[in-house]
Amino acid sequence: MIDEQVLSAIAVAVSTKAVEGLAEGGKATFATLVRLIRRRFQSKASAREALGTAEVSPGDAARVATLRAELARVIAEDPDFEAELREIWRGLGPYLNGARAEVTNRVVGDVSGSVVQARDVHGGIAIGAPGRQAPGGRSLSG
Repeated sequence: MIDEQVLSAIAVAVSTKAVEGLAEGGKATFATLVRLIRRRFQSKASAREALGTAEVSPGDAARVATLRAELARVIAEDPDFEAELREIWRGLGPYLNGARAEVTNRVVGDVSGSVVQARDVHGGIAIGAPGRQAPGGRSLSG
């Protein structure tokens, strides 16, 4: 089953309409996520109500928790929904700030020189000795 943290993140993202700051690919994926949830909630009045009230009051932790509980209930009843939800959420991960996204770095073949592999870099990357100069006078350390 989807872990509690992910389920809570989905509930918060859907209730706050987290699409605002996303790139186009993220917006399309987010729309797919919301359509999936709406479609699956269509036959359950309590689930529809939880989604509607959470969207109206996204800052209300109790309403978001109710939405999370409804998601968990539907997931428990329908493993296919869980699989779809997990796949779409995984696709949305790289677009969401703070989402857990898997990163795979791979170097294939012979490498001559430095290789930097990173996901999130906050600050600079320095290669070599401080103050080292590249041809043409550019600094290689900043």
